[in-house]
Amino acid sequence: MNYNPDKDGFYGDFGGAFIPEMLYPNVELLRQNYLKIIASETFQSRFKQLLQDYAGRPTPLYFARRLSEKYGTNVFLKREDLAHTGAHKINNTIGQILVAQHLGKRRIIAETGAGQHGVATATVAALMGLECVVYMGEVDMARQAPNVARMRMLGAEVRPAKSGSRTLKDATNEAIRDWINHPKDTYYLIGSVVGPHPYPDMVTRFQSVISREMKNQLLEKTGRDYPDKIIACVG
Repeated sequence: MNYNPDKDGFYGDFGGAFIPEMLYPNVELLRQNYLKIIASETFQSRFKQLLQDYAGRPTPLYFARRLSEKYGTNVFLKREDLAHTGAHKINNTIGQILVAQHLGKRRIIAETGAGQHGVATATVAALMGLECVVYMGEVDMARQAPNVARMRMLGAEVRPAKSGSRTLKDATNEAIRDWINHPKDTYYLIGSVVGPHPYPDMVTRFQSVISREMKNQLLEKTGRDYPDKIIACVG
């Protein structure tokens, strides 16, 4: 497995951009510009400043003493739950909304399942003064009513996906339809390492702040900058 994409967005046998023809201009605009934008001094300065002063980074690396005693090893917890909005999602939403602004986009759309990505997107869109529409399955909206309320409180419009299973898959379909119909002013902010290239690469780059911090914190606490194992949840 190759952990970095090639020029076509493939990670070995996986990746690429298998998309409807109508989406090609949107994705191609992003592909042609995202690396130049992210590499610019203006972007990096603003991104780092917002991660520190707005998201509350760095997040602590906590030594879990009782877990360590129970399992006979040293267990450290990277406390992403202490970042603003309560999860790691804010790292990616800050980065992508800055990219969207560089591209001249004024409207942000997103999909969300449990609501954490929707809350993070609504939060950063409110900070930047951008219109925000979040698509969420009707079933998920009923299950995650507190996060729906948070998104609306932040000024986002939460639109229910009423087709199919009325969950995340259907919310994604609705967001893509919206993006196709509003290509000029709209940016689709995907929340995970999914979707067409360059989205997986962008999310990876913006979330890499976690591992960079962890290496420095481990060095300070243990004298080496790498763990024996890393355990993380994935969707």
